[in-house]
Amino acid sequence: MKTTKSNPTNKSSLLIAIPLLGLMIVFFSCDFQEYDEKIVLENGEVTSKNIETNEIFDVVEDSPEFPGGMEAWNEFLMNNLKYPEQARKMGIEGTVYLVFEVRKDGSVENVELLKGIGAGCDEEAKRVIKKSPNWIPGKQRGHIVNVRMRVPIKFKLGEKEVIA
Repeated sequence: MKTTKSNPTNKSSLLIAIPLLGLMIVFFSCDFQEYDEKIVLENGEVTSKNIETNEIFDVVEDSPEFPGGMEAWNEFLMNNLKYPEQARKMGIEGTVYLVFEVRKDGSVENVELLKGIGAGCDEEAKRVIKKSPNWIPGKQRGHIVNVRMRVPIKFKLGEKEVIA
């Protein structure tokens, strides 16, 4: 009987071929992004062709910001929220959750209640959000976009009647 010895070059080429095959599979399964073509809108604004101009984003790279940051936001709420008399009399405390859109121009629109506590607190929270000055709009891939925001507003009785 004749036995054949395995050639060391055959083993090394097999060791090279397996990782290369794996890399080829990964390479061809990747989803390459399209070329980001720019378009000019009727109002002269330059945007990406890949981003729908009226689309509302829930998550963006750069979230909208209240002018002056969170400290200014809390101050705005403290200065403008009024604890509803009915809620005060009934001893109602809790958190009202709202959703609204920060449009490309920074304006606040479509304020809606997600979860309320009643006794006038829900309406008061909506009123104050609608009264909000323009925000610094959010951005996605470097483009200003419409963004849906969710905020909690806390009503608590105590030394400070309203805590937001």
